[in-house]
Amino acid sequence: MKQSTNHRPTGTGPVPRRAGLKALAVAWAALLIVSAGSIPATAGADEPAPADYRVGAEDVLEIRVYGEPDLAAVARVQTNGTIALPLIGDVEAAGLTIGALRERIMSRFKDGYLKNPQITIFLQQYRQSMVHLFGEVSAPGPYRLTHQDTLMELISKAGGFTPVAKKSKVKVIRQADGMEKTIMVDTAEITGEGKIDKDIALMPGDIIIVPERFF
Repeated sequence: MKQSTNHRPTGTGPVPRRAGLKALAVAWAALLIVSAGSIPATAGADEPAPADYRVGAEDVLEIRVYGEPDLAAVARVQTNGTIALPLIGDVEAAGLTIGALRERIMSRFKDGYLKNPQITIFLQQYRQSMVHLFGEVSAPGPYRLTHQDTLMELISKAGGFTPVAKKSKVKVIRQADGMEKTIMVDTAEITGEGKIDKDIALMPGDIIIVPERFF
């Protein structure tokens, strides 16, 4: 690991190899805890955030650096679109996909701090975003996304399917990179055959349609 003055937080002195790196990271972590005091103390996500999820202000992200626990951080995206991370300071995040943000953070850590950083980003809390559920469920309507809600979790919140729901043809309409795409989900495979890998994570703005089956 080589020493660099690039992106060094204001007010720090020279960084004497790894001991200095650890001390500086600990100091940064303390600052982040103070500045992120309003972030709920929720457990970290079990799965990394979807690579195509587009980050926005008020999202709460957990960033982990493999083999460098002192550089882990939980950060809320500020209204100016940035997150604050140990050693590298403010990073522009809003408007980027998770995949693009990961590459940006890796590049910043490579600039004098880590030789080959392995970064994983988890989405701890969505910004206040809604999805809309229509069709054959007990309580259709708008729903606020919570941490990594899946399609089946949302349907459960809505009281489940009605008796005439066509469970094999549930449609999720999503805006991605300025284009609309439709994801078809056979929820009958999930509920009837236990294929939980067929469940999908929802994203802000998703429209879910559960059609009626005709006899």
